[in-house]
Amino acid sequence: MRKLFTMLFVAGIATGAFAYNDEKSVEIRQTEPAKVMIAVNDAPQGTLTVRITDADNRLVLRDRITKTEAFAKRYDLNALPVGNYSIEVSDAKGTLSTATFNTQVITKPLVYSRVTALGDNQYRLLVSNLESKDVTVQIFDGNNLIHTELIQNPQGLHKIYTIDNPGSPEGISFKVTTSSGFEAYVATR
Repeated sequence: MRKLFTMLFVAGIATGAFAYNDEKSVEIRQTEPAKVMIAVNDAPQGTLTVRITDADNRLVLRDRITKTEAFAKRYDLNALPVGNYSIEVSDAKGTLSTATFNTQVITKPLVYSRVTALGDNQYRLLVSNLESKDVTVQIFDGNNLIHTELIQNPQGLHKIYTIDNPGSPEGISFKVTTSSGFEAYVATR
């Protein structure tokens, strides 16, 4: 991990020290976890070289591009192992642009939950549940469980709860659990 941070730091310094052209003329953008796009906004002056290296600085892809007008090209890295990669676009004069990216797929939670205090001891619970058929809602007043409810097929649960005589200084919190194994505590905001 330390080696990775050192490499990223050195790559950042190298970018600032060696990039001679305005970086806006060559844009490197990660469009998906394992897909990268290079956009050249101005007509290139000669052959461009695209180099993609892994975290150990091993060359995994090299592409020579000869174009006479602005262009965009996509690279699909799905066949490579998940990890950190660096990309460099250069021409005969030197480096035009560099970027570092990670191909790890970051999944969105299958369940999203949020509690909002409405006032007068009322709380709105929102649960967006994409896969599970059952959701259990538990309401706590501090550390004391004061309510449990099983909700079946709650793909878009929106419910307002009124808590009679809340007394704990820690406040009201909700625990949302699904049959697929999701569990989260949500507190008022």
